[in-house]
Formats: sequence, C-alpha cells, structure tokens
Amino acid sequence: MKKLLSLSLVSALMMMGPAHAQSNLVFAYWGDPAELPPFEQIVSDYEAANPDVQIQVQHAPWSGYFTRLDAQLAAHAGPDVFFITNVPAYAARNQLEPLDDYITKSDFPIDEYNKGALQIHSLKGQLFSIPRDDAPEALYYNKDAFDAAGLAYPDASWDWDDMRDAAVKLTEANNGRTSRYGLVMESNDWPTWIMQNGGNIFDDPITPTKFIMDEPAATEAVQFLGDLINKDKVMPSFQELDQSGGTTQMFVSGQAAMAITNAARLGSFGDANFNWAVAPLPHGRDGTRVNRSGGAGFGMNAFSGNKDAAWKFMQFLCGEAGQTIFASAKAAAVPAMVGNANVRAAFQAPFGDIFLDESKNGRNYPNFPGYVDITNLYIQPALDLVWSGEEDAKTAISSIEENVTKRLAESN
Repeated sequence: MKKLLSLSLVSALMMMGPAHAQSNLVFAYWGDPAELPPFEQIVSDYEAANPDVQIQVQHAPWSGYFTRLDAQLAAHAGPDVFFITNVPAYAARNQLEPLDDYITKSDFPIDEYNKGALQIHSLKGQLFSIPRDDAPEALYYNKDAFDAAGLAYPDASWDWDDMRDAAVKLTEANNGRTSRYGLVMESNDWPTWIMQNGGNIFDDPITPTKFIMDEPAATEAVQFLGDLINKDKVMPSFQELDQSGGTTQMFVSGQAAMAITNAARLGSFGDANFNWAVAPLPHGRDGTRVNRSGGAGFGMNAFSGNKDAAWKFMQFLCGEAGQTIFASAKAAAVPAMVGNANVRAAFQAPFGDIFLDESKNGRNYPNFPGYVDITNLYIQPALDLVWSGEEDAKTAISSIEENVTKRLAESN
C-alpha cells in the first residue's frame, strides 16, 4: 500500500510540472512617507508580473539610511538593489556592480536618459547606477503669508536680493524668538549658489585637478548664505532646521514662508493648511541661472548572490515602467529618462513645467571618489564655522585650501 501511495504521489508531482525556482531579492530605499507610494507600487507590480519573485523591502529615512547600508556593504552583505547617491565613492570601493555589460546584453534603452545625469552615476567611463530622476529645485512659497505682508509673488525675474528682501519682510520674531522664518533650504544645496555666482568648488566636478572654492565668486556666495542665517536672521541654522523636522516640516507647519527644495516635496506639502505655489529658483545677480543636475539612482550590490534576478528587476525599476510610476506619483520625480515620450507625458505634477524648465539649467555637483572624504574632513567643518557665524567665508575656506589640495592630489 505504501508503495502504491508513493507511486501515486510521484505521478501527481510529475503532472504538476517542474517546480519554479523562487527568487528572493532585497530592495532598499529612503524617503519621506509621501515619497514611498511609487516604490511600493513598483514592488507590488513587479511581484504580480513575476510570481516566482519575492522582494523584501528595506526602508529608512534619509538620516539613517546610509549608516545601515555602509555597514552592510563593508561586511560584503546588504540589499541586492538599492537607492544610491555619491556613486563614485561606492564604485571605487568595488561595492557596486558595473552595469555596462548588463545594459548591452539586454538592450536596455540607456540612450533615453539625461546624459548629464549619467555622468554622476559613472566612474572612469563605466556606469554603476541608473538615475531615478533629475533633481532640480524650485522656490515654494506661502501665498497667504505673501498676501498678508502685501508682497508680490516671486517669479522668474527674482534674483538673490529679491529673495532676501522678501525673506526679511516675511520673518516674524517676538522677544528674540523667531516664530516664522522667511526662508529655509536644504543644507547640501550650497554648491548651487556658488555656481550661480560664477564660481565653483573644483575646476571640474567629475575629474578635478584644482580646488577653487577659495576664490571670491565662491566665498561671496557662501557668505551670502551665512548672512541669511546670522546677519539677517531670516533663515534658521541648518542644525536648527534638522531639529525642527527639515524643510518639509517647517514649511507645512507655517514656520517658514518660503522653502527651496525639489519636486518630491509636492506630495508632502499637500498637507499644508494654507495656499502655496512654486516659482523658479532665483537667479544670480548677473542673471546666471544654475540648478543642480541629476538625482539619486539605483545600483546593484557587487556582493549580491542573485545578480541576474537583480538586473531583471532593475530593468523594470529603471525602465519605462518604473520611470512612468515615479513620474506620475503624487510626490513626483522629474524624469531622468528624458528621451521617452511616455515617461515625459506621465509627468503631470502641479507646477511640473517649472521643474522641467529648471532641469534645463542643471549643472553637476562635484562627484568623484574622494569628494565625500574631502567634504567630511575639510569643507563641511569650514562651512559649519560660517553657518554658526564663528568665521567669515573667506577665512574659513582659505584655511582648508592646502589640506584639500593635498587630499585631492592623493585621490587622483
């Protein structure tokens, strides 16, 4: 009887056909709550179309994301596919899988991507991640606050001084305590202001040979930002900004009348209980328009044990399907896949035309293997002295020129 049962079981299993191998992938990303739905939809849609794949999600806010990722990668572990920035630094540590061969073999439409954005996802001619978006910023403003102050709304004619003058009039303080700042901005956006003033940090953002942030055009721009904090007192220190929940929380809560940030905040700002709108980024005093180019991207873990499955998922995540989902989300991402008509058509975000126009002014921030170390060791400590009012920009930045030049030579 046992023998007959065994034969029957074997026959049933044979009739079911061969078992499908289960692929388990880990996908990591950061984001505010309002930014998560497109990530979640991509995972859900991919699993529905590929029932033999299960994707485990690792999500963390920006503040803690890289602490965990860096520890995982240092141990030759971590997610198979992950959201990433500062790509050359990870590529130089051999923690990212080169993607060129995968792209060629699968005929992935990489030519449809913004070429400037691809530059900052590469190292020495090899591509190591695929950009999720372009990352231009714009000026969000509280229309009710402007109306109450009798101020005209910002527009494309605004320069730095127009923004500063409005910020002064919109700032509210009582007994030395500021209840509403005129302006907030992201702490890592200072290179935009340097470039708008005709300066730069290095002679080339991708293959630098010289540190030029100590030149007048750059130090004047840094001093302008420092004065907004310490002299005009229309902008919180970046430490206070972080403690208050960042640009999103300060703008939505009415603690700031203007905020300079990216299109991803469109969803988060929908919770505000006041009328708001978006204007182009103010231009430099001589009319120069510069915005940041290229956002974060998606890379494959060089230590992944399931690279073929990871690349298959990346083709969906980074191809037309994923780009369309990101472009059409409430917290929309300005598409990096600029050569795809369907993706461009999907970007129907409020004020989307402003972000698309701003993307045309995109310039690359420094992005080379040694940049993170140079920033952490020298540039950021010098800037912190300016933001705190302890030193002027010229003194603080000039004091690091020798060390940065030495470190740059060592990294080349």
